[in-house]
Amino acid sequence: MTQVIPVTQARRDLLKLVDQVNEDYSRVDLTKKGKVKATLVSPEYLDSLEETIYTLEHSMDDIRRAEKEIAKGNYVTLEEIKKDFKKRRLKDAR
Repeated sequence: MTQVIPVTQARRDLLKLVDQVNEDYSRVDLTKKGKVKATLVSPEYLDSLEETIYTLEHSMDDIRRAEKEIAKGNYVTLEEIKKDFKKRRLKDAR
């Protein structure tokens, strides 16, 4: 949940807001003259956002390549994987 409050109110309630974003995994947008100028978030939330960005930045080439392969029909279904797995287990059991 995002809460939007003026900076002047945030100044008065800073300790409460810090506890709130830490406990609720929420964010507080701080406004000045009606425009958002800053945001308070917990360190864990910021870490997760940065990790997601990093992962996407370093995975986009693979994702694009996979999308092209799927569009061409070059993929294996879960059912096919299960069948192959069963065959291998039966073969290994002999």
